[in-house]
Amino acid sequence: MPNVKNRKTINRKRKDPVALHQAKILLTHAIQNWNPLHNKNYIQASQLAAAVLVGIGAYFFAKVISVAHKIFIMGFESHPYALAVGSPLLFLFATWLVVRFAPEAKGSGIPQVLQAIHAASPQKPETLSSPLVSLKTALFKVLSTTVGILGGASVGREGPTVQIASSLFAWVARQSKHFFGLMDFRSFLVAGGAAGIAAAFNTPLAGITFALEEIAEATFSQFKRVVMLSVIVGGMTAQALGGNYLYFGHPEIPTPSSSIIFITIVIGVAGGLFGGIFSMILTKPLRRILPDAWWQRTLLCGIVCYLFCFLSNGNTAGSGYEVTRKFMDNPSGTLPGIFFPEKFLTTIFSYLSGMGGGIFSPSLSIGAGMGLDMAQLFHVLDLKACALIGMVAFFSGVVQAPLTAVVIIMEMTDHSGLLIPFLVAAFIAHGIGKLIMPVPLYRCLASLDIKSVR
Repeated sequence: MPNVKNRKTINRKRKDPVALHQAKILLTHAIQNWNPLHNKNYIQASQLAAAVLVGIGAYFFAKVISVAHKIFIMGFESHPYALAVGSPLLFLFATWLVVRFAPEAKGSGIPQVLQAIHAASPQKPETLSSPLVSLKTALFKVLSTTVGILGGASVGREGPTVQIASSLFAWVARQSKHFFGLMDFRSFLVAGGAAGIAAAFNTPLAGITFALEEIAEATFSQFKRVVMLSVIVGGMTAQALGGNYLYFGHPEIPTPSSSIIFITIVIGVAGGLFGGIFSMILTKPLRRILPDAWWQRTLLCGIVCYLFCFLSNGNTAGSGYEVTRKFMDNPSGTLPGIFFPEKFLTTIFSYLSGMGGGIFSPSLSIGAGMGLDMAQLFHVLDLKACALIGMVAFFSGVVQAPLTAVVIIMEMTDHSGLLIPFLVAAFIAHGIGKLIMPVPLYRCLASLDIKSVR
């Protein structure tokens, strides 16, 4: 009899896990089938919850990067020669974190998101567990970018924020799938990328245009050119007839002189030319002359970047936000004459080092330097206006997302009076950049093997 009781007890224990599993399935089905008309509302609610997490994460990431940059500047000002050794070693550590723990965390982060979106579908739920958009990758993206900033790398946090945001949205989608069943995973990743841009720059409209132009490019590209041309021609015609008026009045914004028309075309051409070359270098040529071993390449990039940092008195370190903001806020401020080429080259070597870090914000500061140089070369007095136009032009030439370039600068600076020059420069730069790089930069990088170390 004891043996029979023992057998019954063992059988009961064996059945318990099966019973629990069946109960879990019944509960899941009950939740999915309960009030099915509102399942979409629950999914949208989970996306909004993810957006809140993105906003919180982006805020703290920005604070961490800001503190890291300040630490580097303080160290540079007090011990510049000691940092000549420390900076390349920090480059090495930032890249080692990526190579050792999360290869998908290298570089900008936007190409990885594009790749994850391309692979995602409701029929393949495992794609949402891709390391391209995992919490582990997001964590090491934060760590690598922060260490890179501590080492004086010319990288930004905006591209990484896009990958971090999509990783958070992917995590929420994985949790939601248990309750709501099949869903459009791509919508979570696209929304995450857009929320990341909006949170990183505090530019909600730019998040929308970026999602249309870059993330959902296949749908929008077929009518992007005609939209831009229609806006430019319609806007210029209306301004020619009625002047440059604002619908709700005239805030105090200095009116650009007539010379802005000529210099806008010049800056647009320069933005497309230099932006296309910048993109081309990031995807191929320089890799042939850099060492094959990742640690040798990283050390070399760190040495070159610190050399430029030393020569520029620290101006090339970080995303370029602080230097550009100081120039824009100071009525008599300016940028060093060689800031544009120094920042251009430093950003290239920082990216090719293989660490985590974006080119979004550095591209805007490079564009500001380029626009200022063009203005001084042609003796144009509207220096700040030209710097803003340069931001639009260079970014459009690099990323080939002209509407995003226009909207993001307008939202960041509140200079709607320059809308038409912005559009003209963006359109010209986009066309020339496309001649040099037929495939947009982020899409070209997304097509490369994500696990190869550049």
